[in-house]
Amino acid sequence: MPDRKPGKDEERMPDGVRVKNRGKMSVRMLRKAGRQIIFIGFLLVVTGALFCGCSAAEDSRQKDGGDTLVTGEPVTLTVFAGMDSNLEGIIMDYNDNAFFQELARRTGVNLEFAVPEFGSEHDAYYSMIASDNFPDIISHNGYAYPEGLDAAIDDGYYLDLTPYLDTCLKDYNALRTRDSYTVKCTTTGSGRVAACYDLYSREQGPWMGLQVRKDWLDELGLPLPVTYDDWENMLTLFREKKGAYAPLTLGSNGALEHSHGLSAGFGVYEDFMQIENRVVYGPAQEGWKKYLSLMNRWYKKGLIDPDFMINGEWQVDKTMVENGQTGAWNAMYIMMSQYEKSDPGMEVVPVAPPVIREGDGLHIRREDCSIGNPVTISAKCQRPEVAMMLLNYLYSEEGALLANYGIENDTFIFGADGKPQVTEKISNHPKYSMGQAQALYLLPPNKLGGLYDWTRELSAVPEKDLLAYEVWSKGDDAYMLTKFLSYTVEESRERSRIVSSVTRYMEDMAVKFITGVEDINLRWDSYLKDLQEMELDRAVEITQQALDRFREEP
Repeated sequence: MPDRKPGKDEERMPDGVRVKNRGKMSVRMLRKAGRQIIFIGFLLVVTGALFCGCSAAEDSRQKDGGDTLVTGEPVTLTVFAGMDSNLEGIIMDYNDNAFFQELARRTGVNLEFAVPEFGSEHDAYYSMIASDNFPDIISHNGYAYPEGLDAAIDDGYYLDLTPYLDTCLKDYNALRTRDSYTVKCTTTGSGRVAACYDLYSREQGPWMGLQVRKDWLDELGLPLPVTYDDWENMLTLFREKKGAYAPLTLGSNGALEHSHGLSAGFGVYEDFMQIENRVVYGPAQEGWKKYLSLMNRWYKKGLIDPDFMINGEWQVDKTMVENGQTGAWNAMYIMMSQYEKSDPGMEVVPVAPPVIREGDGLHIRREDCSIGNPVTISAKCQRPEVAMMLLNYLYSEEGALLANYGIENDTFIFGADGKPQVTEKISNHPKYSMGQAQALYLLPPNKLGGLYDWTRELSAVPEKDLLAYEVWSKGDDAYMLTKFLSYTVEESRERSRIVSSVTRYMEDMAVKFITGVEDINLRWDSYLKDLQEMELDRAVEITQQALDRFREEP
């Protein structure tokens, strides 16, 4: 297959290796670029007006029979939200999504979306900070105000939602306070509420992990792989006997986002971790060196997608699976049956992360989750009471039903047990996969907050695909560090400065080590020294302080 050309957000490294530019910046870096942050005393001016606005809007909604959140002319709000990966190439704007169309009809709130080009969400978000040109609502997904939510409020960017939890956001707050863990995860270091988070109706186990072509294994007389040696043998045969261009696919940073399935057997993943409540940085551990060394060997043997560093995908490119270009990859459990539709002879099965020796324990996987991404409101929003009530609607019984299941007798029906069930328009669409249909007709998860009922998939996913939860749960998530730690403004400012530099450097070096541009045996010690000079130890110390507080607080 001909080599792919680098995209416009890529740069070419020595020896033809390509990596994506990562434009993560601290707010101080943006200030140096010529922007001066002005603190806005917005809340002090409008607090009373917001309380009145929320109460009036709620009274109006009750008088109107619950039809709209606003009276009179429809209100228009602007929203920044990255495109759901399932919708890439299908729609350009969320206004083509059936859920948002129905949401506007029911609430009287029209949404105008600022949707950055797919893959450039981080850069677009930081450009908003630099220009001080925020939309009314900001959906976060892997990008965040560099110095934390408290700093975003103090610097005049985000609205402090704390005073409105019993009025505009009462449904959200009722769910937010359902248990002490959720309270801690949705409260800032200073005790404020700065965002509305996706809240799951029930804790979800590992929905992402490794998958392989079982039909290829059977044809080659191979059992399911268990050890790294098994994997190397399997991938070699995939290349030699099946002609796979990319026997194994990786993410652009050399790891597997969300599942960490390939590095788990070495006891590390690509971020800060905890081992018996002690914070460590995974990419500075000896296990990370062993993992990258193995990936380098596999890369030299042609067992890894030669273009992995420009993929940028959090799960495998669907066309690579359907075209037989790859035999092992990282993906959601609901995708296995979807892949099989493209080829009647294809059989895809979930597999546990490889280990060094059969019987070794695993402490890294996709962690159990009950809370998703945050959604914030701009401090300059002209109709903040409407923005809050719109978000709050998605935590109400009516709004959550619409978000998760859509319109009755179209995308769902009520079953004999009185519970909603998706129709074949979602579960067996003639053109789209289930993931694509959900994103096209329902609210894509982690895009606008709300009560997320992930169990909607269970009645529509084949029983064999549901086994993925059991397979990927064989280990535990004891080494996983929660992403919901709270930092003080001072801690967040200092830590974000360090982590931004450390992450960029680590990801660039991971690609160079895997591709052989840098010899890991010659450069490992200097790599560790570089991390220390970037003040990695201080970032670990700050993270440890936050973890200690998180564990101690009720």
